[in-house]
Amino acid sequence: MAGEWLLEQLSRRGGSDSDYCDVVTGTVVSVSPLRVQLSNEMVIGQEFITLGKNIGQQTIIGTATFGDKTGEISIDFDNSLREGDSVTLIRADGGQEFYLFERG
Repeated sequence: MAGEWLLEQLSRRGGSDSDYCDVVTGTVVSVSPLRVQLSNEMVIGQEFITLGKNIGQQTIIGTATFGDKTGEISIDFDNSLREGDSVTLIRADGGQEFYLFERG
């Protein structure tokens, strides 16, 4: 039932597959301000990019057990973007917004 409704809505909207969201790759050409090159001619700026929560510096706090002792630990991660990094983004419907969720 719900699947049929969804298919009907998508069919009614029309357009091609590229009119919807895509997964695209790019290269970081500048960190401050953030700029990502998606193709030979297309470079997007930070105003079009939303960073995923795992991009950048973060501290994760958790609990670890060592033998019979348990204690709190914190681990610092630096997953900051650097020039030349290959990144993966999701291009939102309409192509005016990108969600950067992974660097490689």
